[in-house]
Amino acid sequence: MEVKKEKRQCPSYPIYYTLLIKKVKNINMHISKQGEIIVSANPYIPLHKIDLFVEKHIAWILDKQKKIKEREDKTKITKESIYILGKKVKLVIVNGPFSSVSKQKGYLKVTLKEEDHLEAVLQAFLDKLAQILFHKLAQRIYQKLQEYHLSYPQIVLRKMNSRWGSCIPSKGKITLNKKLIHYPISFIEYVILHEFVHFIQPNHSKAFYHIIQFYMPDYKQRIQLEHL
Repeated sequence: MEVKKEKRQCPSYPIYYTLLIKKVKNINMHISKQGEIIVSANPYIPLHKIDLFVEKHIAWILDKQKKIKEREDKTKITKESIYILGKKVKLVIVNGPFSSVSKQKGYLKVTLKEEDHLEAVLQAFLDKLAQILFHKLAQRIYQKLQEYHLSYPQIVLRKMNSRWGSCIPSKGKITLNKKLIHYPISFIEYVILHEFVHFIQPNHSKAFYHIIQFYMPDYKQRIQLEHL
């Protein structure tokens, strides 16, 4: 069956969604990483019922979209401030013969060479900070897991859009999202432990979370830090 796609607006609420008409059993809905509402339904369901389904989930939709926007705002670099380790840090930008970033009391001083771009200079600073901090945290967590006799993995940092970390146990490799540098250390520690534990338990079973809880009893609270 060919998938039909159309943009719709709910009659009684000022919100648009993308409707995919295809062979599915129920009405399904998800929010994309860009905050777009995507609904799929089979061709036999009346459009007014699909609209009603979306309207009944307005609170859930708005909450999801709010969290997506907050995540974007937290990782955004502006001329006024950036988030580092969960805290908003003021920027003071001055011109100079070369570009550099230095920590001052209560703010970051960014010296910017005329032809350089602020975002590139700050990103280089954040990447260096992340390299140092993430490796230090990974070493600390690795030491706690000595009873499992794991080999220390290769730690790789890169930007990812849909996940905070990933691992390939067969290759001894953990990849961490560079954007974690904007979040609290407690949350970063949870993400790193989460990936390490996948070397012990490959899935998200009860055994997996039993190990997580043993080494990080407050892990559920740390997960919530993603939305602060």
